Amino acid sequence: MKILYAIQGTGNGHLSRAIALLPTLSQRGEVDVLISGNQSQLSFPSSIRYHCYGLTFVSSAKGGIDILKTIKGLKPLRFLKEVWALPVEDYDLVISDFEPVSAWACKLKRVTCIELSHQAAVRAVGSPQTPLWFPVGRWVIRNYCPTKLRVGFHFEQFTENTFYPIIRQEILNANPVKGSHTLVYLTAFNRGFLKTFFSQVPDTFKIYSKDIKQIETVENLVFCPLGTDDFLTDLISANGVICGAGFELPAEALYLNKKLLVVPYANHFEQHCNAQALKQLGIPFEHKWACEIDHYARRSILANYQPEIIYEDITKRNHSELPDIDIYVCGFPCQSFSLMGKKLGSNDPRGNIMMHCIDAIKKIS
Repeated sequence: MKILYAIQGTGNGHLSRAIALLPTLSQRGEVDVLISGNQSQLSFPSSIRYHCYGLTFVSSAKGGIDILKTIKGLKPLRFLKEVWALPVEDYDLVISDFEPVSAWACKLKRVTCIELSHQAAVRAVGSPQTPLWFPVGRWVIRNYCPTKLRVGFHFEQFTENTFYPIIRQEILNANPVKGSHTLVYLTAFNRGFLKTFFSQVPDTFKIYSKDIKQIETVENLVFCPLGTDDFLTDLISANGVICGAGFELPAEALYLNKKLLVVPYANHFEQHCNAQALKQLGIPFEHKWACEIDHYARRSILANYQPEIIYEDITKRNHSELPDIDIYVCGFPCQSFSLMGKKLGSNDPRGNIMMHCIDAIKKIS
């Protein structure tokens, strides 16, 4: 049996799952691999028959999908050419891991395509959905990979055709320990942003970044390049994991019983759905306090999250009196640092609000 296994190459989660699944597929037939997209940092251990440009999402420097760069990078004529040139009709089985070239080729040529992906679970009826308004994201996840036969993977079996994550054999065989470092995997943030933030926290962080070519130690931070065996070692021995609200890494962290903090990327519908799913798993928490200077935003917070205390002005708050907490999520105005603004940085009063957030982190640490 001839099998075409098409993999989305944006990010590392799809390739990580494919690496685990490929040996099983190879036992069932002759497998040709297609990879589209160019945002992955993992090397693939098998030969790749088709390299496609596809439709790639571009990350911003401060966390999230850069919509303008993504649109600018689209090459619709090239995509259509790749779709029509792909000989899906020559295969007995076409499997797509949220890969658009193969899915659209099958749709236009009336060839059956089976989707094996996390996104198939996200868009299934009954799967946890973000309450936030994501009209573009919802449209993309429905039309990016048009398939009728879908098998999804999620943190829980939320629907009939949803199954638990495929975990790499190295993780299944691991003997996890709790070391002294926290593993940080936030590839949508650049090195400068990560250094500024985590250098203020008195802990040891091993930060894996696409901007790093070799290991570099800066005070309490160890910057590490992606695509090495050290990542797996550091994951297994980590005290906790801080990462985007993707799927594969949070699933592995949960399997290893690691403390987990996820940061859903901006403009990323799937990640906000994943965050909602993790919340729905039933992990108990108490919302001790919040801080918001805008009157209407405070009303929204009180209506949706019911914190025990809500502060109005972070610059007038006494950090020494803050109630003890385990997780602190903060944000601050970006105008002082935005390329669209005057770039006054710390010379703008709004630019110093970040330091009040850091003072709070020092207190609760």
